Amino acid sequence: MACKVGIDLGTTNSAAAYVDLDGRAEIIPNSEGENTTPSVVAFDDDAVLVGKAALAQAAANPEGTVMAIKRHMAQRGYAARTGGGVYTPQEISALILKKIKHDTELALGQEIEEAVVTAPAYFNTAQRAATREAAEIAGLNVKRILDEPAAAALAYDLNEEDRINILVFDFGGGTLDISVLRVAKGRFSVLSTSGDNLLGGTDLDAEIVRFLCSEFHKETGVDLAQAGPVVAERLREAAEEAKKNVSFKDKTRVSIPFIVPEKALSLDLTLTRAQFEQHCGALLGRIEPPINEALEYAKLHPSDIDEVILSGGSTRIPRVRAMVGEIFGKQPLARINPDECVALGAAITASEGTKKITFKASRSLGIEIAGGSFSPLIQRGSTLPTAAEKAYTTSFDDQIMISFPIYQGEASRASRNSLLGEIVVDGIDRGPAGDARVSVTFTMSTEGILEAVAKDLRTGREMSTVLEGAIMSDIERRAAMERIDKLAEKIE
Repeated sequence: MACKVGIDLGTTNSAAAYVDLDGRAEIIPNSEGENTTPSVVAFDDDAVLVGKAALAQAAANPEGTVMAIKRHMAQRGYAARTGGGVYTPQEISALILKKIKHDTELALGQEIEEAVVTAPAYFNTAQRAATREAAEIAGLNVKRILDEPAAAALAYDLNEEDRINILVFDFGGGTLDISVLRVAKGRFSVLSTSGDNLLGGTDLDAEIVRFLCSEFHKETGVDLAQAGPVVAERLREAAEEAKKNVSFKDKTRVSIPFIVPEKALSLDLTLTRAQFEQHCGALLGRIEPPINEALEYAKLHPSDIDEVILSGGSTRIPRVRAMVGEIFGKQPLARINPDECVALGAAITASEGTKKITFKASRSLGIEIAGGSFSPLIQRGSTLPTAAEKAYTTSFDDQIMISFPIYQGEASRASRNSLLGEIVVDGIDRGPAGDARVSVTFTMSTEGILEAVAKDLRTGREMSTVLEGAIMSDIERRAAMERIDKLAEKIE
Protein backbone atom coordinates (compact mmCIF):
# COMPACT_ATOMS: atom_id res chain seq x y z
CA MET A 1 0.00 0.00 0.00
CA ALA A 2 0.99 3.64 -0.40
CA CYS A 3 -0.09 6.89 1.20
CA LYS A 4 -0.18 10.60 0.44
CA VAL A 5 1.34 12.99 2.96
CA GLY A 6 1.87 16.67 3.61
CA ILE A 7 5.28 17.88 4.81
CA ASP A 8 6.07 21.23 6.39
CA LEU A 9 9.79 21.73 5.77
CA GLY A 10 10.44 24.43 8.36
CA THR A 11 13.41 26.60 9.26
CA THR A 12 13.47 25.42 12.88
CA ASN A 13 11.20 22.37 12.91
CA SER A 14 9.57 20.16 10.30
CA ALA A 15 6.47 17.98 10.47
CA ALA A 16 4.50 15.46 8.44
CA ALA A 17 0.78 14.68 8.36
CA TYR A 18 -1.74 12.53 6.51
CA VAL A 19 -5.51 12.16 6.19
CA ASP A 20 -6.77 9.03 7.93
CA LEU A 21 -9.54 6.69 6.81
CA ASP A 22 -12.12 8.83 8.64
CA GLY A 23 -11.07 11.91 6.66
CA ARG A 24 -9.23 13.61 9.54
CA ALA A 25 -5.84 15.23 9.04
CA GLU A 26 -3.42 13.87 11.63
CA ILE A 27 0.20 14.63 12.49
CA ILE A 28 2.55 11.66 12.08
CA PRO A 29 4.93 11.29 15.06
CA ASN A 30 8.59 10.75 14.25
CA SER A 31 10.67 7.82 15.50
CA GLU A 32 11.22 9.66 18.80
CA GLY A 33 7.46 9.85 19.29
CA GLU A 34 7.38 13.64 18.77
CA ASN A 35 5.16 15.60 16.41
CA THR A 36 7.92 17.84 15.08
CA THR A 37 11.49 17.16 14.01
CA PRO A 38 14.22 19.80 14.47
CA SER A 39 15.46 20.91 11.04
CA VAL A 40 19.06 20.24 12.05
CA VAL A 41 21.75 18.06 10.47
CA ALA A 42 25.11 17.18 12.04
CA PHE A 43 28.19 15.32 10.89
CA ASP A 44 30.15 13.57 13.63
CA ASP A 45 33.08 11.37 12.62
CA ASP A 46 31.52 8.83 10.25
CA ALA A 47 27.94 9.33 11.45
CA VAL A 48 25.18 11.62 10.25
CA LEU A 49 22.68 12.93 12.80
CA VAL A 50 19.32 14.47 11.89
CA GLY A 51 16.68 16.07 14.07
CA LYS A 52 16.70 15.80 17.85
CA ALA A 53 20.01 13.93 17.97
CA ALA A 54 21.70 16.58 15.85
CA LEU A 55 20.29 19.40 17.97
CA ALA A 56 21.39 17.71 21.22
CA GLN A 57 25.07 17.70 20.25
CA ALA A 58 25.15 21.14 18.60
CA ALA A 59 26.90 22.89 21.51
CA ALA A 60 29.70 20.32 21.52
CA ASN A 61 29.99 20.21 17.72
CA PRO A 62 28.91 23.61 16.35
CA GLU A 63 31.17 23.51 13.31
CA GLY A 64 29.74 20.13 12.28
CA THR A 65 26.11 21.17 12.75
CA VAL A 66 23.89 22.88 10.18
CA MET A 67 20.76 24.79 11.24
CA ALA A 68 18.24 27.06 9.53
CA ILE A 69 19.31 25.86 6.06
CA LYS A 70 15.94 26.96 4.66
CA ARG A 71 17.14 30.56 4.83
CA HIS A 72 19.75 29.77 2.21
CA MET A 73 17.49 28.11 -0.35
CA ALA A 74 18.55 29.23 -3.85
CA GLN A 75 21.13 31.61 -2.37
CA ARG A 76 23.75 32.03 -5.08
CA GLY A 77 27.13 30.63 -4.15
CA TYR A 78 26.06 29.34 -0.74
CA ALA A 79 27.22 25.94 0.49
CA ALA A 80 27.42 24.39 3.94
CA ARG A 81 31.04 23.43 4.57
CA THR A 82 30.96 20.93 7.39
CA GLY A 83 31.79 17.36 8.29
CA GLY A 84 34.64 17.32 5.78
CA GLY A 85 32.27 18.00 2.91
CA VAL A 86 30.53 20.77 1.01
CA TYR A 87 26.74 20.53 0.76
CA THR A 88 24.12 22.56 -1.06
CA PRO A 89 21.00 23.73 0.81
CA GLN A 90 19.04 21.16 -1.21
CA GLU A 91 21.26 18.34 0.06
CA ILE A 92 21.03 19.37 3.72
CA SER A 93 17.27 19.76 3.36
CA ALA A 94 17.10 16.37 1.65
CA LEU A 95 18.69 14.72 4.70
CA ILE A 96 15.96 16.24 6.89
CA LEU A 97 13.32 15.03 4.46
CA LYS A 98 14.96 11.59 4.31
CA LYS A 99 14.42 11.20 8.05
CA ILE A 100 10.83 12.42 7.79
CA LYS A 101 10.19 10.00 4.91
CA HIS A 102 11.72 7.09 6.85
CA ASP A 103 9.85 7.88 10.09
CA THR A 104 6.55 8.45 8.26
CA GLU A 105 6.72 5.16 6.37
CA LEU A 106 7.70 3.37 9.59
CA ALA A 107 4.79 4.91 11.53
CA LEU A 108 2.17 4.25 8.86
CA GLY A 109 3.52 0.95 7.63
CA GLN A 110 3.17 2.23 4.06
CA GLU A 111 5.38 3.78 1.42
CA ILE A 112 4.79 7.43 0.51
CA GLU A 113 3.09 7.61 -2.88
CA GLU A 114 2.99 11.40 -3.18
CA ALA A 115 3.95 14.35 -1.02
CA VAL A 116 2.85 17.96 -0.87
CA VAL A 117 5.73 20.02 0.52
CA THR A 118 5.23 23.55 1.77
CA ALA A 119 7.24 26.74 1.27
CA PRO A 120 6.74 30.37 2.32
CA ALA A 121 4.27 32.20 0.10
CA TYR A 122 6.88 34.88 -0.46
CA PHE A 123 9.52 32.45 -1.76
CA ASN A 124 10.45 33.28 -5.33
CA THR A 125 10.46 30.78 -8.20
CA ALA A 126 14.08 29.73 -7.59
CA GLN A 127 13.49 29.13 -3.88
CA ARG A 128 10.42 27.02 -4.62
CA ALA A 129 12.37 25.06 -7.21
CA ALA A 130 15.17 24.44 -4.70
CA THR A 131 12.58 23.14 -2.22
CA ARG A 132 11.23 20.75 -4.85
CA GLU A 133 14.76 19.64 -5.72
CA ALA A 134 15.46 18.89 -2.05
CA ALA A 135 12.35 16.71 -1.82
CA GLU A 136 13.18 14.88 -5.04
CA ILE A 137 16.75 14.24 -3.86
CA ALA A 138 15.21 12.74 -0.71
CA GLY A 139 13.32 10.28 -2.91
CA LEU A 140 9.89 11.88 -2.61
CA ASN A 141 7.40 12.10 -5.45
CA VAL A 142 6.41 15.74 -5.12
CA LYS A 143 2.83 16.46 -6.09
CA ARG A 144 3.03 20.19 -5.38
CA ILE A 145 4.93 22.92 -3.58
CA LEU A 146 2.18 24.61 -1.53
CA ASP A 147 2.22 28.03 0.13
CA GLU A 148 2.47 27.71 3.91
CA PRO A 149 -0.27 30.27 4.74
CA ALA A 150 -2.71 28.58 2.34
CA ALA A 151 -1.94 25.26 4.04
CA ALA A 152 -2.56 26.78 7.47
CA ALA A 153 -5.89 28.17 6.30
CA LEU A 154 -6.96 24.78 4.94
CA ALA A 155 -6.23 23.20 8.33
CA TYR A 156 -8.88 25.42 9.92
CA ASP A 157 -11.56 24.06 7.56
CA LEU A 158 -13.49 27.32 7.29
CA ASN A 159 -16.33 26.00 5.14
CA GLU A 160 -18.33 29.20 5.26
CA GLU A 161 -21.45 29.59 3.16
CA ASP A 162 -21.05 33.36 3.20
CA ARG A 163 -17.95 35.05 1.86
CA ILE A 164 -15.32 35.93 4.46
CA ASN A 165 -11.85 37.43 4.32
CA ILE A 166 -9.08 35.83 6.36
CA LEU A 167 -5.48 36.81 6.98
CA VAL A 168 -2.92 34.14 7.79
CA PHE A 169 -0.11 35.43 9.99
CA ASP A 170 2.65 32.83 9.66
CA PHE A 171 5.65 33.72 11.86
CA GLY A 172 8.10 30.86 12.14
CA GLY A 173 11.74 30.32 12.93
CA GLY A 174 13.08 31.89 9.77
CA THR A 175 10.38 33.81 7.92
CA LEU A 176 7.34 36.03 8.35
CA ASP A 177 4.67 35.19 5.79
CA ILE A 178 1.41 37.07 5.34
CA SER A 179 -1.42 35.95 3.08
CA VAL A 180 -4.90 37.37 2.60
CA LEU A 181 -7.48 34.85 1.41
CA ARG A 182 -11.15 34.97 0.57
CA VAL A 183 -13.23 31.95 1.54
CA ALA A 184 -16.61 31.21 0.01
CA LYS A 185 -18.38 27.86 0.21
CA GLY A 186 -15.17 26.13 1.25
CA ARG A 187 -13.08 27.51 -1.63
CA PHE A 188 -9.97 29.55 -0.87
CA SER A 189 -8.84 32.34 -3.15
CA VAL A 190 -5.46 33.91 -2.40
CA LEU A 191 -5.89 37.68 -2.75
CA SER A 192 -2.36 38.75 -1.86
CA THR A 193 0.87 37.72 -0.18
CA SER A 194 3.68 39.58 1.49
CA GLY A 195 6.37 38.84 4.01
CA ASP A 196 9.93 39.08 5.20
CA ASN A 197 12.19 36.14 4.39
CA LEU A 198 14.78 37.38 6.89
CA LEU A 199 12.59 37.78 9.98
CA GLY A 200 11.87 34.90 12.32
CA GLY A 201 12.44 33.37 15.72
CA THR A 202 16.14 32.89 15.02
CA ASP A 203 16.54 36.68 14.71
CA LEU A 204 14.85 37.19 18.08
CA ASP A 205 17.23 34.61 19.56
CA ALA A 206 20.17 36.58 18.15
CA GLU A 207 18.93 39.75 19.89
CA ILE A 208 18.78 37.90 23.21
CA VAL A 209 22.34 36.68 22.62
CA ARG A 210 23.45 40.27 22.09
CA PHE A 211 21.75 41.23 25.36
CA LEU A 212 23.44 38.38 27.23
CA CYS A 213 26.85 39.28 25.79
CA SER A 214 26.40 42.94 26.67
CA GLU A 215 25.39 42.23 30.26
CA PHE A 216 28.19 39.69 30.73
CA HIS A 217 30.72 42.16 29.36
CA LYS A 218 29.54 44.80 31.82
CA GLU A 219 30.01 42.40 34.71
CA THR A 220 33.27 40.71 33.71
CA GLY A 221 34.90 42.66 30.90
CA VAL A 222 34.87 39.51 28.76
CA ASP A 223 33.42 39.73 25.24
CA LEU A 224 31.58 36.45 24.62
CA ALA A 225 30.91 37.47 21.02
CA GLN A 226 34.58 36.73 20.31
CA ALA A 227 34.73 33.47 22.25
CA GLY A 228 34.29 31.06 19.34
CA PRO A 229 31.64 28.71 17.90
CA VAL A 230 31.18 26.49 20.98
CA VAL A 231 30.30 29.46 23.18
CA ALA A 232 28.15 30.93 20.39
CA GLU A 233 26.08 27.75 20.23
CA ARG A 234 25.68 27.58 24.02
CA LEU A 235 24.48 31.18 23.96
CA ARG A 236 22.05 30.45 21.10
CA GLU A 237 20.53 27.51 22.95
CA ALA A 238 20.17 29.54 26.15
CA ALA A 239 18.62 32.44 24.24
CA GLU A 240 16.08 30.21 22.50
CA GLU A 241 15.06 28.67 25.82
CA ALA A 242 14.82 32.10 27.45
CA LYS A 243 12.58 33.33 24.60
CA LYS A 244 10.23 30.40 25.16
CA ASN A 245 10.19 30.97 28.92
CA VAL A 246 9.35 34.68 28.77
CA SER A 247 6.50 33.81 26.43
CA PHE A 248 4.81 32.09 29.38
CA LYS A 249 6.06 34.04 32.42
CA ASP A 250 7.25 37.53 33.26
CA LYS A 251 10.92 36.67 33.72
CA THR A 252 13.38 33.82 33.45
CA ARG A 253 16.82 32.97 34.71
CA VAL A 254 19.52 32.40 32.09
CA SER A 255 22.34 30.28 33.44
CA ILE A 256 25.34 28.91 31.52
CA PRO A 257 27.88 27.31 33.86
CA PHE A 258 31.59 27.89 33.13
CA ILE A 259 31.01 29.66 29.86
CA VAL A 260 34.61 30.90 30.21
CA PRO A 261 36.21 27.83 31.82
CA GLU A 262 39.78 29.14 31.84
CA LYS A 263 38.62 31.97 34.13
CA ALA A 264 35.98 29.89 35.94
CA LEU A 265 33.33 32.38 34.82
CA SER A 266 29.66 31.43 34.53
CA LEU A 267 26.78 33.41 33.06
CA ASP A 268 23.87 33.91 35.42
CA LEU A 269 21.38 36.60 34.43
CA THR A 270 17.68 37.40 34.57
CA LEU A 271 15.76 38.26 31.42
CA THR A 272 12.35 39.86 31.87
CA ARG A 273 9.60 39.90 29.28
CA ALA A 274 9.85 43.70 29.23
CA GLN A 275 13.59 43.49 28.47
CA PHE A 276 12.96 40.96 25.71
CA GLU A 277 10.34 43.18 24.09
CA GLN A 278 12.58 46.22 24.40
CA HIS A 279 15.66 44.60 22.87
CA CYS A 280 13.61 42.98 20.10
CA GLY A 281 11.59 46.14 19.46
CA ALA A 282 13.20 46.93 16.10
CA LEU A 283 12.60 43.39 14.85
CA LEU A 284 9.01 43.32 16.08
CA GLY A 285 8.53 46.68 14.36
CA ARG A 286 9.08 44.90 11.04
CA ILE A 287 5.89 42.88 11.51
CA GLU A 288 3.33 45.53 10.58
CA PRO A 289 4.66 46.72 7.15
CA PRO A 290 4.15 43.31 5.41
CA ILE A 291 0.65 43.14 6.89
CA ASN A 292 -0.14 46.58 5.49
CA GLU A 293 1.35 45.65 2.12
CA ALA A 294 -0.72 42.46 1.90
CA LEU A 295 -3.89 44.38 2.79
CA GLU A 296 -3.08 47.09 0.25
CA TYR A 297 -2.62 44.58 -2.58
CA ALA A 298 -5.87 42.87 -1.57
CA LYS A 299 -7.58 46.29 -1.53
CA LEU A 300 -8.80 45.68 2.03
CA HIS A 301 -8.60 47.42 5.39
CA PRO A 302 -7.99 45.72 8.76
CA SER A 303 -11.71 46.06 9.51
CA ASP A 304 -12.50 43.99 6.39
CA ILE A 305 -10.69 40.93 7.80
CA ASP A 306 -13.17 38.54 9.43
CA GLU A 307 -10.66 36.06 10.87
CA VAL A 308 -6.92 36.11 11.58
CA ILE A 309 -5.15 32.74 11.74
CA LEU A 310 -1.87 32.26 13.59
CA SER A 311 0.74 29.84 12.32
CA GLY A 312 4.38 29.28 13.25
CA GLY A 313 6.06 28.92 16.63
CA SER A 314 6.92 32.60 16.99
CA THR A 315 3.21 33.45 17.23
CA ARG A 316 3.34 32.10 20.81
CA ILE A 317 5.16 35.30 21.85
CA PRO A 318 2.61 37.45 23.78
CA ARG A 319 3.76 40.74 22.26
CA VAL A 320 3.39 39.31 18.76
CA ARG A 321 -0.15 38.14 19.46
CA ALA A 322 -0.97 41.48 21.06
CA MET A 323 0.33 43.40 18.04
CA VAL A 324 -1.76 41.33 15.64
CA GLY A 325 -4.81 41.75 17.87
CA GLU A 326 -4.29 45.52 18.02
CA ILE A 327 -3.99 45.84 14.25
CA PHE A 328 -7.22 43.95 13.54
CA GLY A 329 -9.18 44.70 16.69
CA LYS A 330 -9.92 41.04 17.35
CA GLN A 331 -8.34 37.97 18.89
CA PRO A 332 -6.65 35.80 16.26
CA LEU A 333 -7.50 32.12 15.91
CA ALA A 334 -4.97 29.77 17.50
CA ARG A 335 -6.92 26.64 18.35
CA ILE A 336 -4.60 24.46 16.23
CA ASN A 337 -1.00 24.00 17.34
CA PRO A 338 0.87 26.67 15.32
CA ASP A 339 3.75 24.25 14.76
CA GLU A 340 1.43 21.69 13.15
CA CYS A 341 -1.25 23.50 11.15
CA VAL A 342 0.86 23.90 7.98
CA ALA A 343 1.60 20.17 7.80
CA LEU A 344 -2.09 19.40 8.43
CA GLY A 345 -3.17 21.67 5.58
CA ALA A 346 -0.56 20.15 3.29
CA ALA A 347 -1.94 16.69 4.10
CA ILE A 348 -5.44 17.83 3.13
CA THR A 349 -4.09 19.07 -0.20
CA ALA A 350 -2.20 15.81 -0.73
CA SER A 351 -5.45 13.91 -0.16
CA GLU A 352 -7.97 16.15 -1.91
CA GLY A 353 -5.91 18.08 -4.45
CA THR A 354 -6.06 21.83 -5.03
CA LYS A 355 -9.72 22.10 -5.98
CA LYS A 356 -10.29 24.27 -2.90
CA ILE A 357 -7.63 26.85 -3.78
CA THR A 358 -7.38 29.58 -6.38
CA PHE A 359 -3.71 30.48 -6.87
CA LYS A 360 -2.20 33.92 -7.42
CA ALA A 361 1.23 35.10 -8.56
CA SER A 362 3.16 36.09 -5.45
CA ARG A 363 5.52 38.39 -7.39
CA SER A 364 5.55 40.15 -10.75
CA LEU A 365 7.36 38.62 -13.72
CA GLY A 366 8.86 40.58 -16.55
CA ILE A 367 11.95 41.45 -18.56
CA GLU A 368 14.76 43.96 -18.49
CA ILE A 369 14.52 46.57 -21.22
CA ALA A 370 16.87 49.27 -22.51
CA GLY A 371 18.23 51.40 -19.70
CA GLY A 372 17.91 48.59 -17.15
CA SER A 373 14.24 49.15 -16.35
CA PHE A 374 11.92 46.31 -15.37
CA SER A 375 8.97 45.76 -17.70
CA PRO A 376 6.44 43.45 -15.98
CA LEU A 377 4.23 41.16 -18.04
CA ILE A 378 2.52 39.15 -15.31
CA GLN A 379 1.57 41.36 -12.42
CA ARG A 380 1.77 40.31 -8.80
CA GLY A 381 -1.63 39.03 -7.68
CA SER A 382 -2.63 37.71 -11.12
CA THR A 383 -4.83 34.61 -10.94
CA LEU A 384 -2.97 31.49 -12.07
CA PRO A 385 -2.77 30.00 -14.63
CA THR A 386 -2.37 33.12 -16.71
CA ALA A 387 -0.74 34.47 -19.86
CA ALA A 388 0.38 37.94 -20.94
CA GLU A 389 1.97 39.41 -24.05
CA LYS A 390 3.86 42.62 -24.86
CA ALA A 391 5.68 43.87 -27.96
CA TYR A 392 9.20 45.31 -27.86
CA THR A 393 11.60 46.73 -30.42
CA THR A 394 15.28 47.31 -31.14
CA SER A 395 17.13 50.09 -29.31
CA PHE A 396 19.87 50.88 -31.85
CA ASP A 397 20.36 50.85 -35.66
CA ASP A 398 21.15 47.56 -37.46
CA GLN A 399 20.47 45.52 -34.34
CA ILE A 400 20.15 41.83 -35.31
CA MET A 401 19.60 40.29 -31.88
CA ILE A 402 17.51 41.12 -28.79
CA SER A 403 18.20 39.57 -25.41
CA PHE A 404 15.37 39.46 -22.86
CA PRO A 405 16.65 38.79 -19.30
CA ILE A 406 13.69 37.50 -17.23
CA TYR A 407 13.23 38.80 -13.70
CA GLN A 408 10.83 38.31 -10.80
CA GLY A 409 10.09 41.05 -8.28
CA GLU A 410 8.60 44.48 -7.75
CA ALA A 411 11.58 46.86 -8.11
CA SER A 412 11.52 49.29 -11.03
CA ARG A 413 15.19 48.50 -11.72
CA ALA A 414 15.49 45.00 -13.13
CA SER A 415 18.81 44.28 -11.39
CA ARG A 416 17.14 44.67 -7.99
CA ASN A 417 14.84 41.74 -8.74
CA SER A 418 15.58 38.02 -8.98
CA LEU A 419 17.05 36.89 -12.30
CA LEU A 420 15.33 33.71 -13.52
CA GLY A 421 16.83 33.24 -16.96
CA GLU A 422 17.03 34.73 -20.43
CA ILE A 423 15.49 34.37 -23.86
CA VAL A 424 17.24 35.55 -27.04
CA VAL A 425 15.89 36.28 -30.52
CA ASP A 426 18.49 36.58 -33.27
CA GLY A 427 18.35 36.90 -37.03
CA ILE A 428 16.39 40.15 -36.86
CA ASP A 429 16.38 42.09 -40.14
CA ARG A 430 18.74 45.07 -40.04
CA GLY A 431 17.06 48.45 -39.85
CA PRO A 432 16.79 51.67 -37.85
CA ALA A 433 16.21 51.54 -34.11
CA GLY A 434 12.55 50.96 -33.28
CA ASP A 435 11.80 49.36 -36.65
CA ALA A 436 11.62 45.69 -35.62
CA ARG A 437 8.78 44.28 -33.54
CA VAL A 438 9.28 41.32 -31.21
CA SER A 439 6.47 39.99 -29.05
CA VAL A 440 7.18 38.35 -25.69
CA THR A 441 4.56 36.03 -24.20
CA PHE A 442 4.65 34.71 -20.64
CA THR A 443 2.49 31.76 -19.60
CA MET A 444 2.53 30.77 -15.92
CA SER A 445 1.03 27.65 -14.34
CA THR A 446 -0.45 27.27 -10.85
CA GLU A 447 2.85 25.60 -9.90
CA GLY A 448 4.79 28.74 -10.76
CA ILE A 449 6.33 27.25 -13.91
CA LEU A 450 6.89 29.98 -16.48
CA GLU A 451 7.02 29.48 -20.24
CA ALA A 452 8.46 32.44 -22.14
CA VAL A 453 8.15 32.82 -25.91
CA ALA A 454 9.77 35.58 -27.96
CA LYS A 455 8.72 35.99 -31.61
CA ASP A 456 9.99 38.24 -34.37
CA LEU A 457 6.70 39.49 -35.81
CA ARG A 458 8.25 40.27 -39.19
CA THR A 459 10.09 36.99 -39.89
CA GLY A 460 8.06 34.69 -37.64
CA ARG A 461 11.28 33.45 -36.02
CA GLU A 462 10.44 32.23 -32.52
CA MET A 463 12.40 31.20 -29.45
CA SER A 464 10.99 29.76 -26.24
CA THR A 465 12.16 28.59 -22.85
CA VAL A 466 10.53 26.98 -19.83
CA LEU A 467 11.69 28.36 -16.49
CA GLU A 468 10.96 26.23 -13.46
CA GLY A 469 13.58 28.08 -11.46
CA ALA A 470 15.64 24.88 -11.35
CA ILE A 471 19.11 25.34 -9.95
CA MET A 472 20.45 21.84 -10.55
CA SER A 473 20.84 20.08 -13.87
CA ASP A 474 19.51 16.55 -14.24
CA ILE A 475 23.06 15.22 -13.89
CA GLU A 476 23.65 17.28 -10.73
CA ARG A 477 20.33 16.14 -9.26
CA ARG A 478 21.09 12.47 -9.89
CA ALA A 479 24.56 12.84 -8.37
CA ALA A 480 23.05 14.54 -5.30
CA MET A 481 20.52 11.71 -4.92
CA GLU A 482 23.31 9.11 -4.95
CA ARG A 483 25.32 11.15 -2.45
CA ILE A 484 22.40 11.65 -0.07
CA ASP A 485 21.39 7.98 -0.32
CA LYS A 486 24.88 7.02 0.86
CA LEU A 487 24.81 9.59 3.68
CA ALA A 488 21.33 8.44 4.73
CA GLU A 489 22.78 4.99 5.43
CA LYS A 490 24.86 6.63 8.15
CA ILE A 491 21.96 8.42 9.86
CA GLU A 492 21.75 7.44 13.52
